[in-house]
This record gives sequence, structure tokens and C-alpha cells, in this order.
Amino acid sequence: MGRVTKLVTDPRAAHYWDEYEALLGPYGEMFSLTGPCAGIFMLFDREARWDGSRPPEPLYWEDVHARELHRDGVQFDPEQFAEKTKALLN
Repeated sequence: MGRVTKLVTDPRAAHYWDEYEALLGPYGEMFSLTGPCAGIFMLFDREARWDGSRPPEPLYWEDVHARELHRDGVQFDPEQFAEKTKALLN
């Protein structure tokens, strides 16, 4: 995990490492992802909970690999993501 976990230090943020692909399948299906899923940044409602059968759907998400892999998701942009985060917190 190393230095990447130090990028977002707010205690409300969580970093997930999906060694056993518990998230990869459900989110890959939800977002129709192809190729690597590293670098998916998601914002959730405060009430979001995993109900056991399907992970919560984010209010907003960006994909580091959107352009590279020609995916439909929004290309990750740190400033844009920060603005969306601030808007949700206010």
C-alpha cells in the first residue's frame, strides 16, 4: 500500500485493496469495466452501506484508465474530484 495511502488523509476516506476480488466483480459489472480497475475513485452518500448482495452505488466516480482503455467513465482529474468532494461535504 505504501505511499498511495497517504494521498487522501481525511479520516472519512477509505482505501480498499481487493486482493481476493470481492469488489472487482460487482463494481466491474456495475461500471462495465474492462482492463485494470486500479484507480477508481468513488464518492458515496453518508448512508451508503453494503447490503451483502451488491455493493453500494457511488454518487460520483472517476476512472484513472477511462481514456486509456476507451471506457465510458469520467477520466480521473484530481482537481475535479476534489471539487465534487467539497460539494458533497457542504
